Amino acid sequence: MIGIRKQIDDAAALRLVVEGTVAETGPAFFRALVKNLATVMDTIGAWVTEYQPEQKRLRALAFWMKGEFVENFEYAIAGTACAPVVESKKLIHIPDRMIELYPGDPDLIPIHAVSYLGVPLLDLQGEVMGHLSVLDDKPLPADPRLISLFEIFAARAAAEQRRLREEAEVRAREEELSALLESAMDAVVVLDANGGITRVNPAAERLFGCTKEDLLGENLRDFLAAESVAHLETFVRELDSRPTGQRRLWIPQNLTACRWDRTTFPAEASLSRFENRGRTFHTLILRNVNDRLEAERQIDALTAQAEYLREEIKALHNFDEILGQSAALRRVLEDVQQVAPTDAVVLIQGETGTGKELFARAIHAASARRDRPLVTVNCAAIPATLMESEFFGHEKGAFTGATSRREGRFALANGGTLFLDEVGELPLDLQGKLLRVLQEGTFEPVGSSVTRKADVRVVAATNRDLRQEVREGRFREDLYYRLNVFPLRLPPLRERVEDIPILAEAFAKRFGRRMGRRLASLTPDCLRRLQACAWPGNVRELENVIERAVITAQNGRLNLDRALPEADTVSAPPVASAALPEPNIRTVRELEELERENIRRALAAAGGRVAGEGGAASLLGMKPSTLNSRIKALGIKRA
Repeated sequence: MIGIRKQIDDAAALRLVVEGTVAETGPAFFRALVKNLATVMDTIGAWVTEYQPEQKRLRALAFWMKGEFVENFEYAIAGTACAPVVESKKLIHIPDRMIELYPGDPDLIPIHAVSYLGVPLLDLQGEVMGHLSVLDDKPLPADPRLISLFEIFAARAAAEQRRLREEAEVRAREEELSALLESAMDAVVVLDANGGITRVNPAAERLFGCTKEDLLGENLRDFLAAESVAHLETFVRELDSRPTGQRRLWIPQNLTACRWDRTTFPAEASLSRFENRGRTFHTLILRNVNDRLEAERQIDALTAQAEYLREEIKALHNFDEILGQSAALRRVLEDVQQVAPTDAVVLIQGETGTGKELFARAIHAASARRDRPLVTVNCAAIPATLMESEFFGHEKGAFTGATSRREGRFALANGGTLFLDEVGELPLDLQGKLLRVLQEGTFEPVGSSVTRKADVRVVAATNRDLRQEVREGRFREDLYYRLNVFPLRLPPLRERVEDIPILAEAFAKRFGRRMGRRLASLTPDCLRRLQACAWPGNVRELENVIERAVITAQNGRLNLDRALPEADTVSAPPVASAALPEPNIRTVRELEELERENIRRALAAAGGRVAGEGGAASLLGMKPSTLNSRIKALGIKRA
């Protein structure tokens, strides 16, 4: 087609504008527009853009140059002829010498640009949406007919761009509304004027026990008990009589709803009215009252449980410091101070009664997670069949007896610390699942396919030799190395004999205060007798002994005669005191070796037997259980 500068008639030009774009929308519309614009105006190029004000850039919606489309063209407006179009919001015409006027635009020289015409595309508020431009390698005179026709093209482009923006806003609002309905926990049911169901959300499908297809087109009356239908119709009439802006009301526990399988449940609801395209609709938001009551019961139970646990912790740990000043204890406390601020997994190893849980609490209290919960799991106290549920939680109906949903310990400890006490007692099948949580930080509750994340710092404890357990196939090697990131060995009480007086005094004051008794300080003889004990039960056994001594105290003095275990002493080292010097003092290590040799001789004399008449325990005057503990503690190998 011949351009205007070749005397094309106005009617033919306008017909090309209309016919070239009337059948198109969106990207196809803009491509037809710029191609026809270049044809009508007899220019080498034409393009329409979208403006990005934050970056001050123009992105081409369609770009026609020298007989072909240029794809994905985008450029900054600075230093180009398009800048004054956007900034002044006015038509800009450059009839000649364009390269001289804009020497900093590198795209002009290759196409030998001479002239330019550009106009902004404005929205209804007068803000720039983009612009329409033509460019030529010949002079472009200021012909009024030419400018008028160009503005007609620009008006068409602006109208389409506004339409696309409005369409995008409507689509965004619809997506926002859909997301809101999809994520709502309560059932949302939209009804037409006759009570027909026109829209539901996923919560409604779960509430009624059927699919969306089952509900759409049905009447809500079929999902309500007869008396509830009458109640709802009364509420609808009341709502319709209210003035605009007040057409919403609350229906508290007056409805009985029916599921797809015809089972019923009590429901509470809110009802509102709206109009769309001259039609009346009602929105009913339903909630199963039983679910709310069950949630309230769970909250009450958890609140009571938390209060109970707080009181229990106060009773068990009524002093904050770990008592002692021995070199062995100081080394452990230094390790705690180093590892606590990190998120490293800690494996606490030690004999029974050495205070593993107390050290786990110390690690948590000195960490960045101190304000989050410390959750304890005693792996030895949970039945193997319930252990997975205890760790990861379960969904309602996941197994027989799972009458409600329950959170596991990993979920409760999220953001805090999980203390796995007696981790060596875990069954092998659960060890693999624990390894996955430690490695990936994810888990699935029993009966659920949803993967959950767990931000948990793990501290584990055991009185077993896990390396030996690995060698004997009772503990996974990969889990052992995953737990053994920072091993922490707690010394038994016999390796910190100098701490016994401090601990005994603290326990005596604690139990005396609890029982309302005033007690005198421990005598040197009492301390010597306490330090002479083997203490296979460690600090816990010492605590029990002091409690018994307080109970049987006479005249304000502890009664150790009944409190100390029978025949459970070794040759006693004296109390280290300048006021009680004694000759031939032996070190604890020397005493251990003497005891070890003495037990070996007794075993040899008894033919390796521990219990029974003529057994090693009888020869040593000890209980068989006590002797077994000493054999294990001293590392004596029996033939």
